[in-house]
Amino acid sequence: MLDWNQFENEAKYDADGEVRHDNITYVGDVVETKYGLCKIKKIEIMPEPRHYSKCGINVNKMFTSMLNYCIIDLDNNHFVYGDEIERIG
Repeated sequence: MLDWNQFENEAKYDADGEVRHDNITYVGDVVETKYGLCKIKKIEIMPEPRHYSKCGINVNKMFTSMLNYCIIDLDNNHFVYGDEIERIG
């Protein structure tokens, strides 16, 4: 289980060395899900919200307003639709 204190000093830069923005969700972000606190391992953008198959395009970050078009793989080997997460921080 992930610990809140572990994420107090979140990095100000993403994996590409770019400044992190509040309106973007990144691979590696910690999110609240129906499975508890989890880290995002992979984001796939789909052609429509809650698309039935996992055939999307892999992305490293996504605008938070477009997460409903995404399927997100978590570090606990589950996946969730983008509208099922709550960002931490």
